Amino acid sequence: MTTFWLLAAALIAAATACLLWPLLRRPAPGAAATPERAQLVELYHDQLRELERDLHAGTLSAARHAEARDELGRRLLEEAAGTNTVPAGAGPSPLLAALLLAALPSAAILLYLHLGNPVALWRADDLPAASGSEHQLSGAQVEGMVNQLAQRLREAPGDAQGWAMLARSYSVLERHADAAAAYARAVELAPDVAALRSDYADVLATLNGGALDGAPMAQVRQALALDPDDPKGLALAASAATERGDKQAAIGYWEHLYRLLPADSQTAARIAANLAAARSPDGAAHAAKVTGMVTLSEKAGRTPQPGDTLFVYALPNDGSRMPLAVLRRQARDLPLSFTLDDALALRPGHRLSGHRQVMLEARISGSGSALPKAGDLVGRTGPVAVGTEGIRIAIDGKVEATPAP
Repeated sequence: MTTFWLLAAALIAAATACLLWPLLRRPAPGAAATPERAQLVELYHDQLRELERDLHAGTLSAARHAEARDELGRRLLEEAAGTNTVPAGAGPSPLLAALLLAALPSAAILLYLHLGNPVALWRADDLPAASGSEHQLSGAQVEGMVNQLAQRLREAPGDAQGWAMLARSYSVLERHADAAAAYARAVELAPDVAALRSDYADVLATLNGGALDGAPMAQVRQALALDPDDPKGLALAASAATERGDKQAAIGYWEHLYRLLPADSQTAARIAANLAAARSPDGAAHAAKVTGMVTLSEKAGRTPQPGDTLFVYALPNDGSRMPLAVLRRQARDLPLSFTLDDALALRPGHRLSGHRQVMLEARISGSGSALPKAGDLVGRTGPVAVGTEGIRIAIDGKVEATPAP
């Protein structure tokens, strides 16, 4: 997006310079009158020669000759001075130039915002992704960017890609009702895009307490009808089959999805774990949990308020910030014994049982925000194997302020 606006500014500057140059430059003195003066001089020489002939022929006295020559010279000077006068409006016009300089850039930008498609400039990497890093945007920055995108879509409501981006952003902010509304609009504008319907189903399931039956499953069926190889659609269909106890259907969906993935990818490893759980007669998902104790260390630097929110997360070992399981309590519950399992998953198909190792994190938030903010107290440990018990997490640090992008 920055590159586009820099190029647009350069083009506006070039166009403005082309228009201002003729308005501000000064014409060369006498340049416009050169042909007229040449004609006057030639006429003057002709009349002088005629006077000389009359003088030599005796038809003109010497006194009269001198008087006529002086009169001719005076007329030449007067008429030559008239040809040097610059016509009105032909000189520099600083007022008009100033008006153009003020109006042209603004008019160009307003015209683009009205006739163009500014939402198309927003790319997925302009908004915070679900995966985090130490350079993650702050919650206020994320909210500001999402609000800007929502405002742009009010001005350009026919952009399906923009609505999909807004929906994903709302999902990151855990504003699931807003995400569902944005996905509904995106699906309405682009009904044949399978991935949109799968994402919509995922959000609807979240609003439905994680259950995929009903409206979420209707979107999954339509997604797979449009694209039988849609990855998220297959994962959701497999999760739905597992929920209703149809192991054979779940295995079929997982196998289909596994064949679409590179064998050495992390996603393929997760699907293999899901397949193993589905094929296990004992239900391997029962072992898909981690247990332990969260304590507050003196190294944390301050004592939280009893009503501050305590989050305990299980995160994928690949650096993603989308939790596999989340437990929410209060600081007054410390020290806290915890158990994280698939029952605490935020999304179907994104569960603890699909991973062999996880990172664990405990965070105390005074604002109750699901997004980390500067000053939150935090403790981390891992990677630990799924199924491990007795893990200890000491909250012994603070979330540092993230640098501006």
